[in-house]
Amino acid sequence: MITFDIHIHTRRYSGCSFIDYEDIVGQAAAARLDGIAVTEHGMRWPDEEFGRLRKMAADRGIVVINGQEINTFNAANRSEGEFLVFGVHRSLTRACSATELIQTVHEEGGIVIAAHPYKLSRGGRSHYYGAGDLVYKLKLDGIELCHPDHSELAMKKVKKAMDELKIPGTGGSDAHKILNIGSCVTIFDNPVSDEVDFIKEIRAGRIRAEKR
Repeated sequence: MITFDIHIHTRRYSGCSFIDYEDIVGQAAAARLDGIAVTEHGMRWPDEEFGRLRKMAADRGIVVINGQEINTFNAANRSEGEFLVFGVHRSLTRACSATELIQTVHEEGGIVIAAHPYKLSRGGRSHYYGAGDLVYKLKLDGIELCHPDHSELAMKKVKKAMDELKIPGTGGSDAHKILNIGSCVTIFDNPVSDEVDFIKEIRAGRIRAEKR
């Protein structure tokens, strides 16, 4: 059983985060995690810089995955939700729709996970920070089930989407503060030593989500 928190932001590249990237490895170890994914808003860490973080983590026996969280917009410039992207080796900075994002990522061999699709916004019970029911129209590889801001009702909606779309549910803390790392996790059935394993196991659905 391999435990990852696959949704973490640092202040290095996410201005809304309070987490110094130097601290995430120690906190991951304290939270008894085998791995983490860094998913900065709107960008992916440069490879050379991320390599140093990966080495620092490897010295503690922790695998680190380089991802990104991308906000999408329709033709009217309204948000279609945020998505976790893995396996694309560049920052996806161009504004696009959710469908366009997924097409681009799949063409480049990556995967897309709908981030907190039913997290309520201040707009009320039918407005979300995530994709909401748009998930049913998208060719997703996964959907975030366990998230600190997902209520029981939200999780029920995600489970329904998982069943109908036949995609796995993931867990991630969406941490912006250090002590939140590891509060929601993705459990992998098989060992994960790098990005290739990470993507393969999610695609195969050999994972489950858990709140801790």
